[in-house]
Amino acid sequence: MTAAARGRRVPPRTLPRRTPEVEILVDILQGDRFAGAVILGGPGMGKSSLVQTALEISGRTAEVQTVQCSPNLREVPYGALTPLLAALPELSTPVEVLRALQQFGQDPVIVVVDVQHLDAASAFVLAQLVQNRAATLLTIGTGSLSRESGIAALADTGVLSTIHLEPADLNQVRRQCTGVLDGPLTEAAVRTIHGMTGGNPRLINAYLASAHDQGILVRAPKGAALPGRPAPWMLLRAAPDPDGRLIDTVEAMHGSLLPGERETLDLVALAGWAPRSLLRTVAGEHVHDLLDAGFLRSGDSPDTVGPAAVIHAEVLRTRIPPGRSYELYKRWHAAGGNAAEHRTARSVLWALECGQPVPLSEIMDAGYRALQAQDWPTARAMAPLLSESQDPRAALLVSELMLVGGRTWAASTELEELTVRTTDPNLRLEAVSLMALNRVRTGEAANPWAALPALMAELRERLPQHTVTPPSLATLVDMLIHDAVHLHRPELLEQARLLVEDPETTDFTRAIMLLMQADALAMAGQPDAAIPAAERAFELAATVPVFSARFGLDALVYLVLAYTSAGYTDRARAVLQGQQGQPGLEPRQWHERSGTVLILQHLVETGGGTPVQASAWLEDAVVELRHHDPVQMLPLAEALLAPQRAAVTVGLPSPTAEERAAGSTCGPESRWLMSLALFSIAEDRNPDAADEGPPLWRRVLDDPRLKQDPVIRQEILLSLILLRDPVDLDEALLEELHGIATVTQGPRSTAIARALDPSLARDPRGLAEAAEETAATGAFLPAALCWSRLILLHHRAGDLRRRGEALRRLKHLQVRSGLDFPPYIAGALALGELTAREQEIVDLAAQGLSNAAVAEKLFVSQRTVEGHLYRVFTKLGIADRSELRDLQF
Repeated sequence: MTAAARGRRVPPRTLPRRTPEVEILVDILQGDRFAGAVILGGPGMGKSSLVQTALEISGRTAEVQTVQCSPNLREVPYGALTPLLAALPELSTPVEVLRALQQFGQDPVIVVVDVQHLDAASAFVLAQLVQNRAATLLTIGTGSLSRESGIAALADTGVLSTIHLEPADLNQVRRQCTGVLDGPLTEAAVRTIHGMTGGNPRLINAYLASAHDQGILVRAPKGAALPGRPAPWMLLRAAPDPDGRLIDTVEAMHGSLLPGERETLDLVALAGWAPRSLLRTVAGEHVHDLLDAGFLRSGDSPDTVGPAAVIHAEVLRTRIPPGRSYELYKRWHAAGGNAAEHRTARSVLWALECGQPVPLSEIMDAGYRALQAQDWPTARAMAPLLSESQDPRAALLVSELMLVGGRTWAASTELEELTVRTTDPNLRLEAVSLMALNRVRTGEAANPWAALPALMAELRERLPQHTVTPPSLATLVDMLIHDAVHLHRPELLEQARLLVEDPETTDFTRAIMLLMQADALAMAGQPDAAIPAAERAFELAATVPVFSARFGLDALVYLVLAYTSAGYTDRARAVLQGQQGQPGLEPRQWHERSGTVLILQHLVETGGGTPVQASAWLEDAVVELRHHDPVQMLPLAEALLAPQRAAVTVGLPSPTAEERAAGSTCGPESRWLMSLALFSIAEDRNPDAADEGPPLWRRVLDDPRLKQDPVIRQEILLSLILLRDPVDLDEALLEELHGIATVTQGPRSTAIARALDPSLARDPRGLAEAAEETAATGAFLPAALCWSRLILLHHRAGDLRRRGEALRRLKHLQVRSGLDFPPYIAGALALGELTAREQEIVDLAAQGLSNAAVAEKLFVSQRTVEGHLYRVFTKLGIADRSELRDLQF
């Protein structure tokens, strides 16, 4: 990223000038508690920058003598110190060496680079200097020091301080990237960069520069999700191609490694995740040191390790000559590396690249494993090796590999030809399903079911004498391609149930039926039946690579939606926790599904209210989904963001909700209708909105297609109520929502029904009890609804004291939950809002100041203070001055 070409440059330092580590080292250099420091961290972690920065701040750069250690001099006595001892004709005794070092004056700063290679004699002399406080010693090392080292002994006894530089966490990566790019990044981009680089600052700088120069790190092409915000930086793909900058960075990081350590990293780059025992057999015991140095990380099993930085392994792989790769493969194979339990997609590709025979079944399994992990470099390399096979299933996999490679037209043509020439109805079904999914992903169809009619018509024209699908699926497919599919919901679910339970049903068909059950039953408010189906589908995605590659993200979406719509947010949160990058997902997997995961996170966290972070997730989700939306979640994400957009936009949005409704459907029908209703609700209070006829949200609620989806109708009505001013709300809407919630299963609907019970409309005690009960179960939003109803009840009755009590309880709930309340609840809370002057006086009075003291401090009269306190007492229902201390307004 050159300054001339881009107007920016990557800063030469990988650390900011003032960090906790810098402050610690400056204190050491300026104080006398420690005689120096041992600074440990992997290559590229910023150790040298840290030392240089601390020396500059402390003003000791002129006193520095640098010692560069080397593996070649590790066994040579005083080898590391030789450049400092040029005046000595011969190095014989420690005393002579110590005397020679006195030429550098009183308390010089000796910086030892790569201290892990320091010879024993030099270590002994330096230890003597430090113990006598004749020098300040700063040692820089990779990994950990040997326990036999004299320097390690000084650290253990507290003479030297130890500073460990760990890989950057997400927040540190975000700060570094923001500083380099001079602007914010999406959460998806930050997590991808963290996963690809392992949090290594030097790799991050090289990654950013290469990604920017290659045009994959860009300002969001369609801008920010909300007007007036800067367009965030985003990644168009997960990683740049290895270029000169990345290659130079990786080679520089390897400069201090031992031959066996470099060989171990070569093996991991070529074979992928591998057992420690196997790496030890082939290359020696180096895994522990490489873990300490940040080159490797442990996997799900403690015995398995893989690259800490994916981009590091990919760059390294391009630098291994074929002959070297073949020699390593022979040793790997001899050590048992090809055993089934050690096989990975990478190791299978490595065997093929080395000309080794591999059974077709293993190649296909490796291909689907690569697709499952979204490991596009490996997947693309598999395609030419499979294209020579005559097996139709190999042709199916090649088509799938072409789809992910962007060759959608060629893949669709090949799938259609495969469908026509195969005699296997199950294989034909898989090909048809992939064509339907491809039409969705290219925007030709709203959802897979919508793609079926045209596809089936085309295929039946070419196959007039054959059934396009297996006979067991004929009835179900005919119903799916019917225009009024919502009229056949019970029959569809019954057919799906029979197929799931039939032992003759293929895994592929069973997986599709489980997804259909999970979606339909969840929206129908039957979580007791939907969740087991969704869990079975998700388990298939986790254990069967072919299913995961095709429908893994769909399985995730349906499971999280089933949990969330029912109110099992803890379960949904646990599932999403495994989708947050390392160690749950490889960074390419995260990048591909990041927009979808972010919108799911928003839905989970806002199920009981709106935490502040959830809004940021939603904005980033919209930005990412505009670029890549594999399961059509963008309409819902934009609809959820519509109220915020309306608040910062003059006039009606473009397109309006009515214009969207007139366009083509996008995504599953129920989610599309819900999106339209949410867009309409956001526009409803705009002065420019048309008043003619019923609003779009009302027409959606009355749409017969949603008659069997009470969960969708429940969420539309709940959004409508929460976005209204409580004073203007029609009580009939509350009763309508209560009626839907009472016939819908799950703790979420139960809590909503309890909060909106019409029998509590004039029952203050009942509302308070309902608020306490729902809050105790973690349903904070329904609890807030109860307190809001109670506040409004007392407000209308003119009972300010009891209104104040309820206001305080609602405010306590907000503080406890950390939620940002929607307009309905915020409107009730605003009835007790204090003015700026009232807040000032309350703060001082709560500290114990008398009215006279408050008046003197604020330069107002005592009567003014008394008047303000009287209004606060009345507004909040306070009877005693001591209660001011408990206020959280």
